[in-house]
Amino acid sequence: MLIHVSQASPKPMYEQVVEEIQRLIVAGEMEPGEMLPSIRELSKELTTSGITIRRAYQELELIGFIYTRKGKGSFVSALSEERLSRWKMEQVREPLLESVLRAKELDLNQEQFQNLINDLWQKTKRQE
Repeated sequence: MLIHVSQASPKPMYEQVVEEIQRLIVAGEMEPGEMLPSIRELSKELTTSGITIRRAYQELELIGFIYTRKGKGSFVSALSEERLSRWKMEQVREPLLESVLRAKELDLNQEQFQNLINDLWQKTKRQE
């Protein structure tokens, strides 16, 4: 499993692990029912403590991305399209809200802001 984490990041390691596993699941790189590495395996691979990975797995289970079977391991949950769509919107909402507030601070109007979003959307579309 390709999880990218950084010791230099200001984000706690367990949050980075949660975000990376969510990304892999949403991108379809991990299938429903697929077994995750054991806590010991992943902590060794990422050179972090087992407590960190356990906390990440607990968080993922709490939000419904994985489930755990005692003595068997942790597995990817089957998520509905509605749940995946809701998660994607949640990921974009906070940074977008920050951008809207910043635009208002700088006295941009709604039309200017929407034009900026549309322009950026088109530019990134061309780069795909």
